[in-house]
Amino acid sequence: MTHLVVLSLEAWDEVWRRNQHLVAGLLRADPDLRVLFVEPAADPVYAAVSARALPRPGAGLRPGPDLVGVGPGRLWLFQPTKWLPRRIDARVDARLARAVIRAAGVVGTRDPLLWVNDPAGAATLDATGWRALYDITDDWLAAPRTPAEHARLVADEGALLAQAAEVVVCSPGLAARKGADRTVRIIPNAVDLAAYQRDSVRPADLPAGPVVLYVGTVHTDRMDLDLLAATARALAGTASVVCVGPAPLAPTDATAVTAAGVRLLGPRPAETIPAYLRHADVLVVPHAVTPFTDSLDPIKRYEYQAAGRPVVATPVAGFADSGMQRLTVAARADFPAAVAAALAATLEVTQALPPVDKSVPTWAHRVEQMQEVLAAVAASPVARERPAVAIAHDYLTQRGGAERVVLAMHAAFPDAPIYTTLFDPEGTFPEFGAARIVASPLNRVGLLRRNHRLALPFLAWATGQLRPDADIVLVSSSGWAHGVRSPGRRIVYCHAPARWLYQTDAYLGSSGRFAPTRLALALLRPGLMRWDRRAARSADRYLTNSRVVRDRVRAAYGIDATVLPAPHTLEADGDREAVAALADWADRPFSLVVSRLLPYKNVGILVTAFTGMPSRRLVIVGDGPGRAALAGTLPGNVRLLSGLSDAQLRWVYSHAHQLLAPSLEDYGLTPLEAAAFGVPTLALEAGGYLDTVAPGVSGLFFPEPTPAAVMAAVEEGERHPWSAEAIRRHAEQFSQEAFAAALRDQVRQRA
Repeated sequence: MTHLVVLSLEAWDEVWRRNQHLVAGLLRADPDLRVLFVEPAADPVYAAVSARALPRPGAGLRPGPDLVGVGPGRLWLFQPTKWLPRRIDARVDARLARAVIRAAGVVGTRDPLLWVNDPAGAATLDATGWRALYDITDDWLAAPRTPAEHARLVADEGALLAQAAEVVVCSPGLAARKGADRTVRIIPNAVDLAAYQRDSVRPADLPAGPVVLYVGTVHTDRMDLDLLAATARALAGTASVVCVGPAPLAPTDATAVTAAGVRLLGPRPAETIPAYLRHADVLVVPHAVTPFTDSLDPIKRYEYQAAGRPVVATPVAGFADSGMQRLTVAARADFPAAVAAALAATLEVTQALPPVDKSVPTWAHRVEQMQEVLAAVAASPVARERPAVAIAHDYLTQRGGAERVVLAMHAAFPDAPIYTTLFDPEGTFPEFGAARIVASPLNRVGLLRRNHRLALPFLAWATGQLRPDADIVLVSSSGWAHGVRSPGRRIVYCHAPARWLYQTDAYLGSSGRFAPTRLALALLRPGLMRWDRRAARSADRYLTNSRVVRDRVRAAYGIDATVLPAPHTLEADGDREAVAALADWADRPFSLVVSRLLPYKNVGILVTAFTGMPSRRLVIVGDGPGRAALAGTLPGNVRLLSGLSDAQLRWVYSHAHQLLAPSLEDYGLTPLEAAAFGVPTLALEAGGYLDTVAPGVSGLFFPEPTPAAVMAAVEEGERHPWSAEAIRRHAEQFSQEAFAAALRDQVRQRA
């Protein structure tokens, strides 16, 4: 069965234009065809601000109307909602693309052909890689737009011209403009001739007496409103000037034309349009002559010709060169008089309906031409293969070990987009700037981007909005990202089951029993735990970074996971930048701890220990909720640094003589970073450090997180005969290359 997704510039039930006629004809011609017809997005904010329409959301997904010769369930209509303008939401087209993808999935559309009229459809092509037809009916690059909007149109159309399998235009003028760098096909517009041959009665809303009629959208891109008003004033008392079709005008413009005597009837059902045209006395085309209108093939040319009524048009493309019978082409200054003359000549002859002009081209022939084009599109390679791999992560708002693992995943699969609930470029590693980041709707709230803990009640929902379209999704998760939805398989790399669910006391530290965060977690915990376990069990494969996490995954989810140690990503041979705050310590030995400042990290224990060792120095590199409280307790031999670049961190590692790791970690990443610089680690004998510290080679263990144990370990570490070369060799076992090779092997097994 053939599936087709049409991104239309017109709503189905408004003025029937090219898309509606062709789609209806294609559906009748091919009983296996199914169509999702995507209408322009509703824009309630714009409607409210401009006062051009009632602000309302889009109509959403719904079955299409009954069509003669077309069975039910073969035509679906979808109108999304654009909640924010592009100048505020730069990703609005990408969001609309995701809405289209979801709608296509709901109606069972699989591997469809994409038919694009609007240049903004480039976002959907980019998001899907569907084989595409770009059907150009207007030269939007020639329309008056703001510089920013024009730049967007240029970029979007450039992408479509480069990637679409076929490009169709409706006029020779468009062919000349768009066919410079690629082959284009010309399929002009036409008319449903049979509709004009059926008997029709005069529409009840046409005013009595002579009528001068315009059918089409009353829009400033095409319409010369001043000329329309001038024509109405010139015919006052002689005939009514009537417009049938949508009129998305500013209130001042609408008032001006109606005050001149123009009647704006609004859109009418497509099947009634021939009756309006046939029962009018003169048909008019008061279009502005501009670069935008100079390449059109107006459908009204064929409709007007079929109606058999006299036509008066300004010298615009499609009319000035048409050779139509009963056509008067008049310059702007002569237009009202030409309309009056055509009206007088018509009224002198007869009021009877004229014969239908049967020489006009019909849509049946155009449908045959479009079938050939669509067959060529279907036989073409896809515009872009669906990405083999996508990456998902909880939130990219901080600089931690989990975020470095995501960077390592991206290094293994550099074309993979990264999906996340929150993305704060200022808060996380700058390397993410080179990746394609797809954030959830929650990312629009700046407060949550800066403090992800406040978003906790909403993260399950936000994760559900992330729907990577990939064969394999690599999920980096500490409790959220494993809930992403995807048509492909999911490999979860688990840093730890959610601490706030399964290690609540360790996560919250010494916060009071009635602390707001603790109370919130108590309320949310049952529901979040059900969601978390359901999300975990939906994965195709679980990997963990350490043995201790493997055991926790088994306890929390009943899943047997495979241990794949995370790599160290801070390479020792990168750039280094001296840290000014340590200038006076550069030539003097100091111990180092690199850690998020959270209760379970035990950094405060180190401060206490070094308070008792005033001759030794400690540098703390980290940030987090506990920073303010910690900063107020530091003795003179302890310094706290935050916000270091990777170059600065390399400098700090290279000048440290030992790393301290006192926390109960799920994975021991910092000992590997230190080892890459030949620096030994003194670590708590527990958790993830058991997998990354080689006793006596790359470090030593101390038994418990107490100041006394730390003090004893520092002294022992200073006596131990370390080999910097042996320490570096240990780090090489955990390289990015080894990690990437293991990930690729996991992907190959499940592809």
